[in-house]
Amino acid sequence: MQNSQRRSALSLKHVLLVAFAAGSIVLGTSHTALAQDSKPAAAAQGDAVVPAKPKPGAAAVATPVADKTTPVADETTPVADEAAPSGADVVPVQDPQNKPAPQDDTTARPTDATPPAAVDQDKPVTSVPVAFDPKMVIDRARALAEKPFEDPHRDLPDALANLSAEEYDQIRFKSQRAFFSQANSGFSLELFHPGNMYDVPIAINLVRDGNLQVVPYSAGLFDFGEAGLSGNDFSTQGYAGFRLRYPLSDVTSNDELARFLGASYFRLQGEGQSIGQMARGLALDLAGPTGEEVPVFREFWIVAPKKGERKITVYALLDSARVTGAYRFDIIPGADSKADIRANLFFREGIEKVGLAPLNGMFLFGEQRRRTFEDYRGEVHSSDGLLINNGHGEWLWRPLDNPVNLQISSFLDENPRGFGLLQRDRDFDHYQDLDRRFDQQPGYWVTPKGNWGKGHVELVEIPIPSESNDNIVAYWVPETKPVAGGEMQIEYSITATRDGDDLHQMAQATDTRIMRIAPQGDDEPAKTRFVLNFAGGDLDYFTKNIAKMKANVSAAHGTVENIRLMADPENGGVRVIFDLLRDGDVASSDLRAFLLYDEQVLSETWTMPWVF
Repeated sequence: MQNSQRRSALSLKHVLLVAFAAGSIVLGTSHTALAQDSKPAAAAQGDAVVPAKPKPGAAAVATPVADKTTPVADETTPVADEAAPSGADVVPVQDPQNKPAPQDDTTARPTDATPPAAVDQDKPVTSVPVAFDPKMVIDRARALAEKPFEDPHRDLPDALANLSAEEYDQIRFKSQRAFFSQANSGFSLELFHPGNMYDVPIAINLVRDGNLQVVPYSAGLFDFGEAGLSGNDFSTQGYAGFRLRYPLSDVTSNDELARFLGASYFRLQGEGQSIGQMARGLALDLAGPTGEEVPVFREFWIVAPKKGERKITVYALLDSARVTGAYRFDIIPGADSKADIRANLFFREGIEKVGLAPLNGMFLFGEQRRRTFEDYRGEVHSSDGLLINNGHGEWLWRPLDNPVNLQISSFLDENPRGFGLLQRDRDFDHYQDLDRRFDQQPGYWVTPKGNWGKGHVELVEIPIPSESNDNIVAYWVPETKPVAGGEMQIEYSITATRDGDDLHQMAQATDTRIMRIAPQGDDEPAKTRFVLNFAGGDLDYFTKNIAKMKANVSAAHGTVENIRLMADPENGGVRVIFDLLRDGDVASSDLRAFLLYDEQVLSETWTMPWVF
């Protein structure tokens, strides 16, 4: 019971969702919803500006406005791929009556949720190999969905369950015993030990020459440091996850490339990037009134790369109370490492909101949200904005926030071209953090493959008091809801990028600063001043005649006045300044701004919700 209570507390601490999910979706005030449009206001003929207007009575969803502005070493033989074609459209729901019958795969799989027998030797040990077919992972997921759900979490021995995060970090995999050989392929595989919040026994399988080998638990693979665990028997606990290493920096380095640890979370890093935000396999009813359901990866199959191969493939089995899934990750290291992902999902029950390609970040404070406590650092965040390239080709930049109340923004779209949580600010002086190195943490960019249909990108921002928890989540929500017995297939890629400079050639919104202006007299209302910086693209070319450049600024509610635009020789690009006044009793607004030269759009659209 004690371990179960600890697991519940740690799960809540890790995702920070259940406590905020009991009420309605809010933006700054209770029982209020604000959805952000996925496209900016279009410029009308001549110099007139037509601001975007929300649909009457639509508090939760805003209607897009059309715009025409133009995302142990062994060589192996390749394994057979799944039958689904590359780039296939998302299939939201498949008729349960037309599902193919699951195939028997008992000869090639370990018992569900049961870790393999333990061995304790000085080098990695694997089981007797059996043939592996990637299709068996899909069959496993389909068959699992037809069975009652069994909670994969287990009560850890107190010695493991009571480890603090710092104590858990002392358990290190012995790098000299890594699987695969960096001399042959550059890749190596290391395992994570269970403990702390990591209480799901994960089965790890290797695929060599088309054959599957189970990796039994071995305490000899780990250095327990000063955690005081060396004398314990943890043979029934399995593993907690794994990491992949690759020489990203130079041929002699041994850098972390990817990490799969905890629930369905994974990380991806490129050259010169430090550990930062995370991605997930799936998000279910996140920030909803019934509370979030957290799926887990419970088994992995890692294909040993061939000599000289620049890709490593990982298969994963996902399980949750209402859905199972078969995932394939093709991970390609580089300056901007990339994972091509294919997921086949099978639904035990219907789900109100399924979040596809979810990304996790942390935003405590930045230049637009001043801290209310002492901290030597100027900014603390793993990402500072959400970038969206919608199905109409429009680019939107939404600065992130650590709001007072739970805040959810929706961006309606059809067949999105991409979205991601990016870290644009790369100036170390803005962070001054030598431990976390926020200036080196990657942003993640999702590129859908095929047509994802109608839906919306959803951004969840959760108030947090410290940086110890992620509070930012972004994902795609399809319009068609999954039904019991239905199936869904989705394909996309995630790229670990530094700042996304190569994603488009337009000017970027680089900074957002905000100040309150007190009334100057009894009859003068209070104002809020916004100071935006735009840089990059062709701005340097057009600023030579800045008199013909204009800023298109609009607000769904409230009055925008005192719009000014000026060259910024110190930061480069231009600066846009405007004031926002409250009209009547409106509680919030939706702001947007972009740059024009004559009628040519020069920049992405900056957009931000605002609570008066």
